[in-house]
Amino acid sequence: MKDDTSYGSPDRPEDPLGAAILEAVATVLAREGFEGVTIRRVATEAGCSAGAVQKRFATRSHLLRSALEVVVDSAWRRIAATEASGPADVTPWVERHYLAALETLPLDPERRREGLVWTSYLLRAAIDDTLSDLPRELDGATRQGVASELADAQASGALRSEVDPRLLADALLALIDGMAIRMLYTPESEYEALLDALAAGIEALLPT
Repeated sequence: MKDDTSYGSPDRPEDPLGAAILEAVATVLAREGFEGVTIRRVATEAGCSAGAVQKRFATRSHLLRSALEVVVDSAWRRIAATEASGPADVTPWVERHYLAALETLPLDPERRREGLVWTSYLLRAAIDDTLSDLPRELDGATRQGVASELADAQASGALRSEVDPRLLADALLALIDGMAIRMLYTPESEYEALLDALAAGIEALLPT
């Protein structure tokens, strides 16, 4: 995902402070939830002045959206790297879906923080229309991408012809999203069983 709030991207000069501010937003959001994210608190976390934050992000909504985009970019990069780790004729495509799903689950501190940021944002977006367009856009793009891949698999004979790729994509994403949220409040000692359930669910949803 590319946006003009992406700090340090190839088409934009490096801005270490801008990146530090967005990192601070994610930290505060994961630690204290949506209501904890104030300009002053973010500035303190980033080690800068409130004016420096406001210079780069005119509104709180702009600040939150930009931080979420960074979190999403990080997850997408990991997923892309996983998908590129083996060609289709080496790694079964069902297994690739499972490996990509793992990158969205809170299995380490970084991914747990991303999950908390994403969930906190979604809860606020549910009651704030000014924030809801971004998750809808991301959801639509993800659903379209997965449905397209499923349609390609169907055309090649890897997926049964009677299934609807669009409905299957929605079901697959719902399974993964639900498991990600469940893991946020589940003890790590139970993760192995949840991962087994996820693998079984993906295999059941992708009949070959």
